[in-house]
Amino acid sequence: MSQKDKVLGGKMPVQLLQEMAMKIKSPIPVYHFTGETTSPLGPQSKIFSYTVAAMGKQATGVGRTKQDAKHEAAWQLLRVLLNLPPEEEHDSKAAADQPNQPAVMEQLVDRVCQLRDICVQRNFPLPEFELVRSFGPSHAPSFEYEVRIRDIVRRGTHSTKKGAKQIACQEMIKTLQAMPVDETLLQIVSIDEAIEEEEKSEDHIIKTYYEYSQSDNKKKLGVSIADRWRFFLDLPKERIAEAHRIMANDEETVREKCHAIPTALGLKFKITPNNPVLTTHSGKPVHTFELMNSEYDCFIFKENEDAFYKEVYQYFCLRTNFQQVC
Repeated sequence: MSQKDKVLGGKMPVQLLQEMAMKIKSPIPVYHFTGETTSPLGPQSKIFSYTVAAMGKQATGVGRTKQDAKHEAAWQLLRVLLNLPPEEEHDSKAAADQPNQPAVMEQLVDRVCQLRDICVQRNFPLPEFELVRSFGPSHAPSFEYEVRIRDIVRRGTHSTKKGAKQIACQEMIKTLQAMPVDETLLQIVSIDEAIEEEEKSEDHIIKTYYEYSQSDNKKKLGVSIADRWRFFLDLPKERIAEAHRIMANDEETVREKCHAIPTALGLKFKITPNNPVLTTHSGKPVHTFELMNSEYDCFIFKENEDAFYKEVYQYFCLRTNFQQVC
């Protein structure tokens, strides 16, 4: 567990900072939005900054969204107030301490997100990650991560898992950028133009993985609704029949069906209860379901466990034209 996780204890930085101020009867923290700049990721991405003042101290935070920047400012102030040592697992700082690696971990450049964006834009499968090994003494471990896109594999080694993942992504980005681009396969409409055009209808194009994973709407990832329906209709009939048999089985719980149905359909999926990567504003983890097939993606998340599994189940009922009331 990182230093930050231990200090926060499952709470969001803004929440913990406010509780500290109230505990000593100090005025609540005051936040000021200080501006935005263009991100190194490109003109479509921006970096926002906030300052926060409380208990006689002040700190600044930056992030890809205003909310992220606000939480980062709160965390930096918490570090000052609690007199915490530098964070060993902070991506940009940890990389800067290692020779020949500062360019890999440029501040505020999330290589994992950047790689996913490239895959979305070029219609590649989303990258798959795996921790290959950890080695070295317990007080100074090293980690090796592997990233795979189709048959292309790149690896990265670092003193933190996050750092190793970032370095592996950087190596993969170099490889993809050196490859020739088939312009006929590119999503050439900019995200701003796509959003402006498609917001007139019920759904709109999403171009980056970050927008895709953060959205609570079931939006399309650069494909049409018709293509999504066709994906399931084109599955082998025997797989659809097996999925319908599972749906009609009253002896299985909805939770059991959510695991059995995509397996019967031959789909690669991942269900993560209490996913620590995605949390609510109050810091509670949410349950997530993700389809990871190269031809089709789906991401569902909810805080309530029963509602989560019910929505996943209803999703497959709808997509496979199961007639029973779900």
